[in-house]
Amino acid sequence: MIFKELIERLSGKSTEEKILFTKLLLSGMTIMNRAIGDDNMISDKSKVETLKWSNELAHRIWNVLFELERGNDDESASRVAENIKFYQQQSGELAAHLNTTIKATIDKFNHLK
Repeated sequence: MIFKELIERLSGKSTEEKILFTKLLLSGMTIMNRAIGDDNMISDKSKVETLKWSNELAHRIWNVLFELERGNDDESASRVAENIKFYQQQSGELAAHLNTTIKATIDKFNHLK
């Protein structure tokens, strides 16, 4: 559901709004990564694995942001959602943290808009 909602919310937005959302998501992921690092419920090995996948996802999202800032909106909403879905499948811990981060990002974006 989160992917459909994410795509629907972003698809009709202006490039500037997509840039804002993407920046908010990256900011939220920074906070998320600190929470992962402080999570005493998972092993250090799981933390490293989760942070590895989070870092890979952040690279993909940064690439989308750079393209948006250059005025290239090549299905950015779908690309962000597809990347999130892929990296959530790589780590259960990441999936749980990302769902919370995405929901918080949507709320923050709606509050600002």
